[in-house]
Amino acid sequence: MNNDSDEKDFTQPFKPISMGTVIGQYVIKRVIASGGMGTVFEALQENPRRPVAVKVIKSTLSGDSAIKRLEYEAQMLARLQHPGIAQIYEAGSYNVGDSAVPFFAMEYIANAKSISEYAANKKLSTRERLDLFLQVCDAIHHGHQRGIVHRDLKPSNILVDSNGRVKIIDFGVARATDADMKQAAAQTAVGQIVGSVQYMSPEQFDADPHDIDTRSDVYALGLVLYELLSGELPYLTDSDRLFDFASEVREGKTIPLGTKNKSFKGELEAIVHKALQRDREQRYQSAYGLAQDIRRFISGDAVVARRSGLSYQLQVFARRHKAIIGMVSAAFVILFAGVIITTSLLFTVEEERNKAEVASRRATEGQQFLSDVLTSAFPHGWGDGIKVLDILDRASQMLTGAFPDDPEIEANLRSSLGQAYLNIGHFDAAERELLTALGLSESSRGKYDDKTMAILDDLTLVYSVTNRTYEKLGIVQKLKSIIEQRDGTSRMDILDAQSSLVGALTDAGRITEARNLCETVWTDYKRHLGVDSIRTMHEQIQYAWLLLESGRTEEAEDIARDALIRAKKIAKSENSNLLRGAKGCLAGIFISKGQNDSAKAVYGFREIPDKFGIEKTFQGEFTLNNDPYQLLVFFETWCPYSRQAMVRLKEVDRQYRQFGLKIIGLTSVTKSSTDEAVYEYLKDENISFATFKENGRAWNYYNCDGTPSIRLLCNGYLIWEQTWHAPDRMPTKLLEGMVSAQTCGAIN
Repeated sequence: MNNDSDEKDFTQPFKPISMGTVIGQYVIKRVIASGGMGTVFEALQENPRRPVAVKVIKSTLSGDSAIKRLEYEAQMLARLQHPGIAQIYEAGSYNVGDSAVPFFAMEYIANAKSISEYAANKKLSTRERLDLFLQVCDAIHHGHQRGIVHRDLKPSNILVDSNGRVKIIDFGVARATDADMKQAAAQTAVGQIVGSVQYMSPEQFDADPHDIDTRSDVYALGLVLYELLSGELPYLTDSDRLFDFASEVREGKTIPLGTKNKSFKGELEAIVHKALQRDREQRYQSAYGLAQDIRRFISGDAVVARRSGLSYQLQVFARRHKAIIGMVSAAFVILFAGVIITTSLLFTVEEERNKAEVASRRATEGQQFLSDVLTSAFPHGWGDGIKVLDILDRASQMLTGAFPDDPEIEANLRSSLGQAYLNIGHFDAAERELLTALGLSESSRGKYDDKTMAILDDLTLVYSVTNRTYEKLGIVQKLKSIIEQRDGTSRMDILDAQSSLVGALTDAGRITEARNLCETVWTDYKRHLGVDSIRTMHEQIQYAWLLLESGRTEEAEDIARDALIRAKKIAKSENSNLLRGAKGCLAGIFISKGQNDSAKAVYGFREIPDKFGIEKTFQGEFTLNNDPYQLLVFFETWCPYSRQAMVRLKEVDRQYRQFGLKIIGLTSVTKSSTDEAVYEYLKDENISFATFKENGRAWNYYNCDGTPSIRLLCNGYLIWEQTWHAPDRMPTKLLEGMVSAQTCGAIN
């Protein structure tokens, strides 16, 4: 093709570059890789003296304006500062005859391999491959948050260094050069499938650069994950013609992951399938959303990608809480936690023979009891379905007097029942079973036994969820005393127990005691763990909150500012709990002082989008930015924390609505909450504030990673966020600051 033409041929190679050639300020040493958009060289930069990777783009950009656009894009890419993204140092061009050939200089990753090659060489397990892929998602999400779409994600652009750290290269380079569109056009002309085209999303085949968004990267991530797990791409056709391939991609035809390996069936297969949805509205709406679903899978939680029917929820329930759920007819499945009962009683090979015999007998008796419970619970002839609560109640009745000579078996079973009752929201029954289990365990094992202390932990959770702060305080104080008196207790165990007591004192309203103890714990953490440890940082944030509640606002602000600076340095992602806690603390202090603009700045002036995708109105009206303050509450009826948080927010709504605070309940579709359950819950708890069902966009937009989650807006801007696990509550000083700002007309 004529070099004077306005359009350059992407497929034509540039003149070979010899070693020692100087491109810009870089001396070429050797070729690292060739293909795709260009050739990558290892080079040496003189000032600063360091090895770099120089990528010379095949497509020649003509004209000063094109080169300036390339340099502008490079400045945007250079803003990406993330350990998982190879740093772009410079973009420019060098002359070859009459043509200007563009190049990028970027961070050089020594001994790097593509993610697929690394996983294969190291023979990584599925879990290890998922952990590696999560690094990729976190890095991609960082770029997306800064408005940059990668557009050319594939294994060869995802490198792993010798320490197992991911480095993504070519972030946004495709847009800077229009290379993805040129390559698609070139391959359409020759009719063959080559290189990056195999990782393009359906919308990229339309060759409209303005119609590409972050969800195109999500699609490519799905392909990378599929290949990382199975070693292949998910295409059905064996044709090598681009037309056939593009048609297959547009129609969403892919081979299910589970057909490659049966162990991938179920949740992993569903996660990959959701990422590869033809309709991008049906995909994960962000790389963060995809990563969170993988983390849910790893931790045993229900995943967004699976249809959230009763059967699936019960499977997750049994897996997560090790309690109950047995099998019932073809309609649904209930599986009682026999695994927990058995596992807690089985012997280990290191135990003495007599202990092993006792443990084996207890396991047999426990399983027989489980069998008796399930058999007696089901009616003859497979009649009407049995509810989980029915089985729990039946088990509780049958336990009375079942093991008169072995209280340890009954303690184990009562403990499992207590956990099960807690997870279906029957708190009185949960407390009853756990208190009975505690008495049996203390009398048979002693108060210092690990299982006895685990029951105390479960009771703490019951009292946290139900906001019974004084009962919780008593249990936490008892736990602290036991830990301090137990043989072999380390100093860190004692500090952790004291930290738990700080939270319990705070919830009980004993702020001065909590603040003094928190200061001591924070000081000791710093001495033993250092100022930048996670536990030290969390204690620092807690201390700042307690200073604020004590009226020592300026001290609180200084400590919170320092915490945020440190959290930004050590947090692995923007959505780490530590960084979120530090932001929430400083923003809360600003709100208490009426400095809403400063609170907005903490969150980067994050404005609510115009459309949230409201699917259903349960009650009230939804109008964005129509009130000075709006508190968005993401809740689910199945979640005990949500049920309690909504009740507590009901009181906040009644007290503060006159001051311009409007609470909006949003049931997300990421978990299972039927419309009927929401209506019933709102009626039973007399929830009066506006409540809606949304399609997940708001959930993803605000990066909610659990329920209940709350987001406080001021004139449409985010000024405070929190995940409301009990015992969290709306800080008093924060609410007072809102009232003061509204009363004084200082809303900004």
